[in-house]
Amino acid sequence: MQSQRLDDLFFRYCEKNITGQEHDELMSLLLLDENREQINGLIDRLIRDDHAEHHLSREMADDILSSIFTATSPKIEEPEKNEEYAESPAPLRYLWVARLAAAAVTLLLLYGGYQWLNKKEQKQLPVAVLKSVYGEDAPAGGTRASLTLANGDSIDLTTATSENLAGQPWVTINKTIGQITYSTSPEKPDSITYNVLRTPLGGQYKIVLPDGTRAWLNAGSSLRYPTAFTGSMRHVEMSGEVYFEVEKNKKMPFQVRILDRRNNDRPTEITVLGTHFNISSYCEEANIQTTLLEGSVKVEKGDVAKILSPGQQARIAFGEQQPNIAVKLVDTESVVAWKEGRFEFNGNIREIMRQISRWYDLDVTYEGNVEKKSFAGTISRKNNVSEVLKMLELTGGIQFRIEDRKITVKNTD
Repeated sequence: MQSQRLDDLFFRYCEKNITGQEHDELMSLLLLDENREQINGLIDRLIRDDHAEHHLSREMADDILSSIFTATSPKIEEPEKNEEYAESPAPLRYLWVARLAAAAVTLLLLYGGYQWLNKKEQKQLPVAVLKSVYGEDAPAGGTRASLTLANGDSIDLTTATSENLAGQPWVTINKTIGQITYSTSPEKPDSITYNVLRTPLGGQYKIVLPDGTRAWLNAGSSLRYPTAFTGSMRHVEMSGEVYFEVEKNKKMPFQVRILDRRNNDRPTEITVLGTHFNISSYCEEANIQTTLLEGSVKVEKGDVAKILSPGQQARIAFGEQQPNIAVKLVDTESVVAWKEGRFEFNGNIREIMRQISRWYDLDVTYEGNVEKKSFAGTISRKNNVSEVLKMLELTGGIQFRIEDRKITVKNTD
């Protein structure tokens, strides 16, 4: 049943004519699953009105709706508390309210809310968004990677065929769109040989390893692995960001090694039997982050080790002489949004721009102090970079310019 009260509060919220008590009432109504369809209709009505001068593209409108309603059904269950938690988990419902507010306030108020408000006016008012001259644009990244074979040959997988990947003993590599799959001979190889899959900036790729484990490489990443797993352990080595779905094998655990390139020290090691997890280890970031979605993993650095449960993330700071592993509960869907083709921003502008830089293969410079600029929102990674920057500009206080494959970020406050 439609709630007239929800309609009234929603539009008064867009009109910035709502009391604190009414704001709390609206937030409570937004949390009710029974109101989901009505909220969807209200937002859809605002941002898809064909008569609006500042009409959103259908793709961008879908991104906004998706970002709001994917957040309403968190799948993380709070594990039992134990002393290994470095931080106490935040309430999951509050996380949804925060994300809904970020998406609704900045995007709906500036697009749809502005349109609804002006229905009362006869003359056209100026658009309440910042103007930006981007100068240039850049397309989204795509399925691009190179494969280095055991003999040192490097093959561009964008143009290669399965025939180009033949020639290694004991192994067959099959290539399809955006993916390579390894099949091994039942006979044991005479020696262990290694291949390396690399994605450039602006690239992403999937691989099925010889044991059936699947791995997705984000932009600017690499994965080194044997063409056949032998012995008592399945070892791989990575850099950048990789999402793993490990094939179960109790007799042969799967171990991922990440080198700390800032400190010639023992690598970080993640050991599993069979599970789903994401590792982000970009050297330009402050931490190595291991996020568990399913199963169990052991994270080790030097003499320190922690066991993760689903929904937990382990963080290890780069370059620390004394290793420390901090564990906290996170929104796993947000962490692996890149694999599903979405940006999910929730942090300061420099963190966000590093993600954009890697996916669009663009340099970034800054004008003015942007350290306190933070943003939250979701948008498809299929968009040109101008659409992503436009969403960030709508929050106010920042402008962008693109020239010679370089984004300049300017503080306008």
